[in-house]
Amino acid sequence: MNELLLFLGLIVLTAACLQFAHPVMRRLGLLSVAVTVFTAGYLLAGHIWGGVAGVVALLLLPWVEILLRIRKLRLPLRKHLRQVAPPSREVFPDLPEVTDTIEVSGFEHAADLGWEMDEYRQFLRLFANPEKREEAAITCIEQNQIGFHFASVTSRAADGSVFITWNCPVLSSLKSLPTVHLNRMAGETSFGALLAGHDAFLAERGIARETLQAVDPDSVRVSVERDMETQLQHNLSEGLLEREGEEHGRYSWRGMLFLWCQCLRDIFRLS
Repeated sequence: MNELLLFLGLIVLTAACLQFAHPVMRRLGLLSVAVTVFTAGYLLAGHIWGGVAGVVALLLLPWVEILLRIRKLRLPLRKHLRQVAPPSREVFPDLPEVTDTIEVSGFEHAADLGWEMDEYRQFLRLFANPEKREEAAITCIEQNQIGFHFASVTSRAADGSVFITWNCPVLSSLKSLPTVHLNRMAGETSFGALLAGHDAFLAERGIARETLQAVDPDSVRVSVERDMETQLQHNLSEGLLEREGEEHGRYSWRGMLFLWCQCLRDIFRLS
């Protein structure tokens, strides 16, 4: 009876910790999840190795999605973005508000673009600020009727280096090029804080604004398509993707291991 009460108490503690957005409480919640799973395995098996097996199974859980769905994906090696209508208010109710915030910050709306694959849809609303030589984007991703969105600010140096600050809630499913430098901020970060964080990011790297590439609203689309294509080619050369015919690729076993590590990094980051 005491063991059952302890287990129920751990469940309540886990739920309580995960209700808080503070990283410390979220990490305590994660630790509580591991302890709860360990306790469940121990109580069921009557041995400490039952608890260990439960924790290992929890860490391997992302492989279910990877093996059942992701290994079957065929990715287009060239993503041709096309003009699309924005997501419905049911999917992305905050789009008008986020757009207004970005435009008030000095950015000009450049295009609404997107692409689709099976049950995956990606929408991008692109912006340009020629004065500050910055690009901005709102990205909305829908997959299996589940979606999320994030904002990003991009600057391009004369040597081809790309500096991106974003508040994407998950890590990238593809490896970035060595010339791409990411500054990831918390998912709830406002666009104003994102801009301030990007300025600080450039300053830390010693990048003067006058040395950045000029930004033309008409060329933002070309830059984004080129970024996507070069990233796919980079992942092919790194062995994370392998060719499936002339126009498509799929995740290799090395690529699936990379995805699993990204999932674990997201879980332990929890911020």
